[in-house]
Amino acid sequence: MSRAPAALTQVLALFAVALLGAAGCATLPSSTPPQVVDTFAPSEAAPTVPTPIPDQEPDLLVRDFLKAAAIADQRHAAARQFLTTDAAETWDASAETTIVLRADLSAEGGRGADRAEYTLRAEKVGTLDPGGIFREEGGQLEETIELTRQDGQWRIDSLPPGVVIERAEFFSTYAPRDLFFLAGGGAGDELVPDPRWTAADRTDLGYSLVNLLATGPRPALTDAVSSRVPASVSVRPNTGEDGDERPGITIDFTGLPVLSSQATTEFAAQVVWTLARSDVAGPYRLERDGAPLDERFRDGWTTEDVRAFDPYPSVEPMRHALTAADGLVSLEDGGARPAGGEWSEVRGGHAAVMSHSGRQLAVVTGEEGQGERRLLVGPIDGAPDEVASGAAMAGPTFHPVDGAVWAMVDNSRLLRIATRGEDPSVEELDAGPILALGSRVSALRIDQSGSQLAVIVDGKVFVGSLSAETGAPQPGSFRQIGRALGESASVVAWRDRSTLVVGRDTTDAPVASISVDGANTVPLSQRNIAGPVTAVAAAGREVYVVDQRSLLRLDTGAETNDRYWREINGLAAIRADPVVAG
Repeated sequence: MSRAPAALTQVLALFAVALLGAAGCATLPSSTPPQVVDTFAPSEAAPTVPTPIPDQEPDLLVRDFLKAAAIADQRHAAARQFLTTDAAETWDASAETTIVLRADLSAEGGRGADRAEYTLRAEKVGTLDPGGIFREEGGQLEETIELTRQDGQWRIDSLPPGVVIERAEFFSTYAPRDLFFLAGGGAGDELVPDPRWTAADRTDLGYSLVNLLATGPRPALTDAVSSRVPASVSVRPNTGEDGDERPGITIDFTGLPVLSSQATTEFAAQVVWTLARSDVAGPYRLERDGAPLDERFRDGWTTEDVRAFDPYPSVEPMRHALTAADGLVSLEDGGARPAGGEWSEVRGGHAAVMSHSGRQLAVVTGEEGQGERRLLVGPIDGAPDEVASGAAMAGPTFHPVDGAVWAMVDNSRLLRIATRGEDPSVEELDAGPILALGSRVSALRIDQSGSQLAVIVDGKVFVGSLSAETGAPQPGSFRQIGRALGESASVVAWRDRSTLVVGRDTTDAPVASISVDGANTVPLSQRNIAGPVTAVAAAGREVYVVDQRSLLRLDTGAETNDRYWREINGLAAIRADPVVAG
């Protein structure tokens, strides 16, 4: 397996610094500005941006232009001030927005008394599609920018279509927000986050987010989720009566059809959680053409009214582990003790995972590359059954809705094992969408909503969607994330519905966190951990890994100075694998 670049540690450190500076924003973004967002009600206050300075040198003017280009208000009006009159009228800023690591300028075209030409070179880190959809992307960018004097001042008179924004400027002007859609496949009250990037200081954020909900999910999620917010709906700021000082926000929907009671609740869940998670204060007074959407909530909805849809519910920490000597053990305040039953007789187990109901267990036995590996499945208080075997085994992972176990056998066969009958039944799914990504599949994990699948192929991390109709992986939906990790990823787990944790086959930054859209790649604590990492799991604020020595846990909610990896009480110096839902 190839390794990540030697400079990876420094790169990841830069990511962490950028995140701190951006109050949690992403590390890498680019492509067209969120035009859909900009068609909503205009912001009432524009951020402070550079303006042309009299007698400014041409290279400095170009740099200020790049800073101003990060402000998309009014068709990038701030940036157009740096262009000649003709160029300002013809520049197509909507063609593409590219976020780059750093823009380097060189006057290769020369500079005269009234003409100057600069070559802009930069490393691309992503694209921002219409609707604020970030797509991680690598490669080099090279563009030519020409300037001339207009009324004695340097102005840009020729530049390519689209917008180029340096990462630092992107972080200071954009912020990530989650839109929420309903999980498909009979998931009921499960919500799926769809991260979008919008202007960080929008004063009309609530209205713009709800309008954006009406445009639907990103293409990769189209066949995996559904929405009660139809494309026909639009919203407008509620002017209300003068002197109305009620807390919260009133959103008046037009074009909204009559909904059943259940559909109304699902509609409200999407809207309320989208607004609440973006720090738009409630209560949320939802109206249809000026009248309350539901008379029971005339004074507004709160998150408690749709608590069943909470996309980030609280999760208990790990209660079981799988040890080499004692099989399954229970973790208690006093330490670890054998769980009893036939699972405590299992030896050589790895990759243990528990169903989301807490009633089923799946374990892979045998060492990779050392003979046959077996997949065992069964009730956690009962007897395991062998359901598959092969020389290589990726997984297992439980589907949260139907309780089926998934595994990839011999890098070729994707199996779905039903566990709800008396005997497990094995079905082979189309593995094509995963096999198209590469040759060696080392890990796969279904998210908590049952709508998305994370896989590691040839040391790279990919996320794709699962069909709401068939539950199978969707062709064309998989995209690589965490490119800064190179080809060093070995294991993966969902920390929550919008974040993954990746264990790496390296001693430098052996554990990293990646946002589901690929925008954030951040190393977790490197204190008291010795990579490579062979297992990773997450439960709430805690992350669990197996490093060279033992099973460790990290409390990600602890104060920064206290974030170090600690051994599990009762399992110190004992080889064990974590057992959590996933």
